[in-house]
Amino acid sequence: FLWRRGAVRRLGFALWRLSLVLVPAVWLGSVALASVDPMLGDGIGRLGLLMSSLALAVFAYQVFRPHGGAMMEILERHGLLWRTRFVWFGVLVMTPLVLAGVALAGYTVSAVELQGRLISSALGILFILIAFEIALRGVLVAGRRAAYRQSELRHARQREFERAGAAADSAGEGSPVVHEEPEIDVVTVSQQTRGILRATALVLVAMLLWKIWSGLIPAFGIFNDVVLWSSVATTPAGQVVTAVTLGNLLLGVILLGLTVIAARNLPGFLEVVVLHRFDIDSGSRYAYTTITRYLILAVGLVFVFSHIGADWSKLQWIVAALGVGLGFGLQEIVANFVSGIIILFERPVRVGDLITIDDTVGTVSRIQIRAITITDADNFEVLVPNKAFITRSVKNWSLTSSVTRLVVKVGIGYGSDVALAQKTMLDVARANEHVLESPAPVVLFLGFGDSSLDLELRVFVGRIEQRMSTLHDLHVAVLDAFNKAGIEIPFPRRDVHVQGVDG
Repeated sequence: FLWRRGAVRRLGFALWRLSLVLVPAVWLGSVALASVDPMLGDGIGRLGLLMSSLALAVFAYQVFRPHGGAMMEILERHGLLWRTRFVWFGVLVMTPLVLAGVALAGYTVSAVELQGRLISSALGILFILIAFEIALRGVLVAGRRAAYRQSELRHARQREFERAGAAADSAGEGSPVVHEEPEIDVVTVSQQTRGILRATALVLVAMLLWKIWSGLIPAFGIFNDVVLWSSVATTPAGQVVTAVTLGNLLLGVILLGLTVIAARNLPGFLEVVVLHRFDIDSGSRYAYTTITRYLILAVGLVFVFSHIGADWSKLQWIVAALGVGLGFGLQEIVANFVSGIIILFERPVRVGDLITIDDTVGTVSRIQIRAITITDADNFEVLVPNKAFITRSVKNWSLTSSVTRLVVKVGIGYGSDVALAQKTMLDVARANEHVLESPAPVVLFLGFGDSSLDLELRVFVGRIEQRMSTLHDLHVAVLDAFNKAGIEIPFPRRDVHVQGVDG
């Protein structure tokens, strides 16, 4: 837990000394108070209570004293607990001594009841603190693993972009600036995770203390006696009038605060702890965390409104009216928003894919909730609404495989050796480093043209960015090989007859 070794050793010694006195004292007091003899309970029971109270006071002094206390070294400097350390230190030390004085005054049963609840509260807080530190340690390790994996992916992606840029430069095309999909900021996510773990620990401590002390302090119930307003709820049995109290309002405010904290921090916790354990790309993880944030806000608001007396049977008509208005006035925006959600989950296109939609051919550079940005060969950015990717035909050149085919069409003169031309073209294709061996290149004799024998070389390349440069190299190499082999590439000929006109 990154606690100092000396502090841990002092805490262990203090717990050991406390157990040596506390265990027999509590057992002695419990047996004496459970007996039917009032003298035994008043004497031995009170003695056990005094022993345990003194042991708890000494333990609190050794562990929580402002200078040299075992637990003081783990507190954040300049925090609220650190600034108020003298106040709560005095309360922790004096509380057992006050209980001892209450027992000496003759209220032994009350003192035992209070001391038992104090010990239960301390043990519960200790277990919650240990669980918090274990969870924080696990998140720290998961964050380091996520950072290492993200660094590897970033370097691999940088190499891909460099190769794509070099290929685009050699082909004379604009190199698209691909906006990387949102990656996690490990430092920010770690802070978010600490925040949500801290908030969870505080909620658990509050629930524990409420469970232990609510029955003993009935004054807390005054919040439920202050009625702010009443709401009428429609049920199958009829209309029921429900009172909204100050306690309901305070609980709704607390739930709203927890909802905001969870919506801001839980997606980061989900990113580091859960999603990075699976083979999921960054775009899918971004989709999952975004939808998770929306769900948290929706569920939290439902609970908040239910605690302040909102009747959903009445609100549904307002929601329906707003839905109809949005449907007519913002139809295209809503359609693009829903299409964006579908694209985030279905992933028909991804950042870096080469796609063709209508007359636009380019690389996907950014995916947003309303539109997708495509960078074409002229380096223009074209914004296409998300609805078009759902309702129209889209050609994705690299969705499941980046292997694509290139076709080189060549015509040779009549009387040329077709077999030699085929062999020459195959040799040129096999000599190119970007042409794949499987599927193997092939040369086909497709037909007899007007002035040439039409041949076609079909090859496959493994990467999209290699298409134009490979096509250029093949054209140059075929022309050079035909010239060396004496194979003529004809051009169309026309015979023009000019008839004389008598003057």
